[in-house]
Amino acid sequence: MKQIKYLFVSALLMGFSTAALAQDGTAADIAAVKNLIKSKPADLSKQMNNFYKKNKKNADNLVAFGQAFLEVQDTANAAIAAQKAIEATKGKCANAYMLLGDIAVLADNGGKAAQNYEMAILNDRNLVEAYRKYATIYRKIDPEGAVAKLEELRQVRPDYPVDGLIGHISYISQRYSTAMDAFSRIPLDQLRKNDYIEYGFCCYLAKKYEKGLEVVTTGLQKFPQDATLTRLALFCGTETGKFQDAIGYADALFNKLPKDSVNLSELDYLNYGNALSGNKQFEEAIKQYQEGLKFELDDPSGHANTYAAMSEAYKGLEDYPNAIETYKKYLDLSKEVSANDYAGLGTLAMRYARSLAVDETNTALTDADKAAQKQAQLDAFKNADQIYVDLIEKFPSVKAYGLYQRGMVNSNIDADMSQGLAKPFFEEVISLLNEQEELDAQGKRYLETSYRYLMSYNYQVKKDNKAALECAQKILEIKPEDEGIKQVVETLSKSVK
Repeated sequence: MKQIKYLFVSALLMGFSTAALAQDGTAADIAAVKNLIKSKPADLSKQMNNFYKKNKKNADNLVAFGQAFLEVQDTANAAIAAQKAIEATKGKCANAYMLLGDIAVLADNGGKAAQNYEMAILNDRNLVEAYRKYATIYRKIDPEGAVAKLEELRQVRPDYPVDGLIGHISYISQRYSTAMDAFSRIPLDQLRKNDYIEYGFCCYLAKKYEKGLEVVTTGLQKFPQDATLTRLALFCGTETGKFQDAIGYADALFNKLPKDSVNLSELDYLNYGNALSGNKQFEEAIKQYQEGLKFELDDPSGHANTYAAMSEAYKGLEDYPNAIETYKKYLDLSKEVSANDYAGLGTLAMRYARSLAVDETNTALTDADKAAQKQAQLDAFKNADQIYVDLIEKFPSVKAYGLYQRGMVNSNIDADMSQGLAKPFFEEVISLLNEQEELDAQGKRYLETSYRYLMSYNYQVKKDNKAALECAQKILEIKPEDEGIKQVVETLSKSVK
């Protein structure tokens, strides 16, 4: 069957409605035509002419004949039957136009389908299926027009649950805000199963996680075995920080629901892992992430978020080598790596280096052990420094940030400032930031830290109180209410005089 871009044919064709037309003992004719179609005789057209003549004034039967042809996708004969029904009613057979609309859907002609559904509505204002099918087809052309048509239905059938239809049409049109508005007009306990699912997905995609959780948990009270609602409860529970509840939903999804109703994906394992990680169960979380990574994807970049989450779990365990390695995999797989993403690698590298600080009071460590650990820490800081070198090269727009971080790294390597390793980086930060007309809070912090380093370096290492005073005065310009720096300025001013 030809691919239909507008919607699933089965969804459109279901619920075919027939208006009340004249009945003249014709049930036998309908059954006979259905049997005739199944037998596929060579003279099908000739035999059908007999039925058409016999029922030429019975539009009800003629539509039924056409529907029988449509069921076997014989659209040519289905159209003939529909036209005969229209002729029999002098152009006023709503169900015949409905049939022509369904035929147009099979022909992948959305415009013609909508046209015929509109004709059906003009001939029967109460024909709910015509509104539904028109809106389903027309949403691709004009989503707002599709919703407007359903609002027309509300006017003629105020008793009909139009909001559910508007919500569904808007959902499949990816107009999630409109869908949420429509679903919200229906009392939660009156939603249907698909309404709960679509409403819940809309909330999840719109990051309205609290509302999404309320929707799907209400749905689960009515449909406790539904895998999709359970999955959404896991997702929204994780996002809202209700990690214990989310773990419970994950357990149901993974272990308690009927296996044939659950088709697990990497995203399920990712959210399960996130719930465990949020609950500080990092080792269990890593196991779930590893299971998720076993899925083979056509596009490996789909694994990126799982690696990022796994890196966070390793960080929670303070296992920085593994945190760094998995984060590198995240960066390698990500289609678009931002400066913030890359900076995250530097942050991990700095944490790792600092975690290797030697405890000089630990008598269990030999001098050789301490020397080895100090070298390991030095190597880790140098690795962090290289990451920021690469960051500046990849993202020149954040050069000031990269230089600032290089200054911080080198101030750790050269803790007593005797080598002045951080000096050139902080000096360049000052040069870059002073060129800017206005600084945000972060820029001011970078500038203050840079001046503080140079103040200390000039005072302690270079013994140049005048240079130190100049730096202190710059800090006071940034933080004029800082009593501590006021005292420093006063003391240095006296020493210079």
